[in-house]
Amino acid sequence: MMYILSMDFGTSSIKASLIDEHLRTVDTVKEEYFFKIPKPNFVELDPEDVFSAMLKCIKRFGPYHNGIEAIAYDTFSPSVAFMDKDGNPLYPIITHLDRRSSEQSKKIIREMGENEFQRITGTFPFTGGASVTTMLWVKENMPGIYGDTCKIGHLVTYLYKKFTGHWATDPTNAAQMAMYETTKWSGWSKEILTQFGIDESKLPEIHNAGTVLSGLSREFSRLTGLKEGIPVLLGTNDATVAHVGAGNNNPGDILDISGSSEIITILSDKPVTNSKYYLRNAYYPGQWQIFAITTGGFAIDWFKNEFCREMSKEEFFSSYVPEIMQRNPAENPVTFLPYLTGDRQSLRKKKGAFNGLSLDTGRDEMLLSLLTGIHEPVIDTIRLAGEFQKLNPVIKLTGGLISENFINFKKRLLKGFDFEQKDDCPILGNAIAAVRYLNNVKP
Repeated sequence: MMYILSMDFGTSSIKASLIDEHLRTVDTVKEEYFFKIPKPNFVELDPEDVFSAMLKCIKRFGPYHNGIEAIAYDTFSPSVAFMDKDGNPLYPIITHLDRRSSEQSKKIIREMGENEFQRITGTFPFTGGASVTTMLWVKENMPGIYGDTCKIGHLVTYLYKKFTGHWATDPTNAAQMAMYETTKWSGWSKEILTQFGIDESKLPEIHNAGTVLSGLSREFSRLTGLKEGIPVLLGTNDATVAHVGAGNNNPGDILDISGSSEIITILSDKPVTNSKYYLRNAYYPGQWQIFAITTGGFAIDWFKNEFCREMSKEEFFSSYVPEIMQRNPAENPVTFLPYLTGDRQSLRKKKGAFNGLSLDTGRDEMLLSLLTGIHEPVIDTIRLAGEFQKLNPVIKLTGGLISENFINFKKRLLKGFDFEQKDDCPILGNAIAAVRYLNNVKP
């Protein structure tokens, strides 16, 4: 039996699965790691912790090692890593939650202008969301680290170097680094690199997601017991490969990810930029993602901890939330701005807020407004995409918050759309890409 080792590296854990050639899950394991907040606005992750967690997962698949014929993976991003010539980290990974580079964001806007920057990259220089701001912060505040760095990339680059000994990144991660000509599916932007004094030799080569540049290295084989030389597919962002796992291949296909964050990502064959969403490259060449994100499960957890402390977690999520979801959002006088963790589509520092409160307001109305508010960016992004892209009326839905009540609630908010639930989309997407590679099948 042939197996694919598919690995999904999230913000706080790795999920690894063995998938057979018929795309059936044989076994799944999970290991946690934890990001650190050494000071305000700093959110970091030790790459050695991630690597150690991965090794533990691989070890637990020991009896299957001889049958593993390919490795495919995805990662959360942005996740900026500064590495020496051997791929060893010189500094902790700076995550997408990090906000230290606000002054560098302002500098880019001042010197280049947000519209010109967006024309090239498809996005604005968001602090934490555009890795060029993080790179400039390190260059200006830690010149020793920057000078000693051989390559700067995301977690996807760090891992591929560990697996194969080769430096590489994919177009989605390059787009999130915000130095890539996203709207052209081209290469690193000479204009941005020159403007801000970034050495292109410090950046990895860009290859399409799923490309096999090399087999598993002898060093990694000896470390893990996996067979030397098996193909390793270049990874990509988790939401990008989730489209593949959900069966989304065509422009207009939509994926809604409901977990700790509420994410909407829409495939398009038109690189239309807008200040309300990110434009990123998709898995397949010639396609883009219209992408928006806001707080989701994090906001619901916050509400439970602040307003429903007397309830158990089981009572809150199994009884109270489903009860509130039965109500009509259109009749609720209270509204909620879903920016408890800021707005990753805005250069302004936004904060969450309830509006329309009165002495008659209770927590029922507040929770209903929160559940509605976290969907506003989803609704807005779908509306904007529909102005230039014919949309699939069936939205693929995945994530840890999904339930029948949640799906029915979404249907009331997104009239005219139906939903199809999909599970383990990143893991499955990796496996689909690997099986296609092994069978030499084009998507």
